[in-house]
Amino acid sequence: MYWSHYGFHPFFGFLFFILIFGFFFLLRFFMWRRYRFSGCFHGREDAFSLLQKRLVNGEINEEEYLRLKEVLKR
Repeated sequence: MYWSHYGFHPFFGFLFFILIFGFFFLLRFFMWRRYRFSGCFHGREDAFSLLQKRLVNGEINEEEYLRLKEVLKR
């Protein structure tokens, strides 16, 4: 068996590199899974849900809601 100057086999350096790489890969995977639907716009709402809230709050009437909904579908 070949041992280096520091008492460790060179394979341990490679194994350490694989473990560090795997840790960062798993961290990135779980972060992507958690934020993939929101991306950079975490906490922002889409236009349809805002339009529905405006209708429920009475800010717009049903006619205006349907008109704006058709505009958003385009």
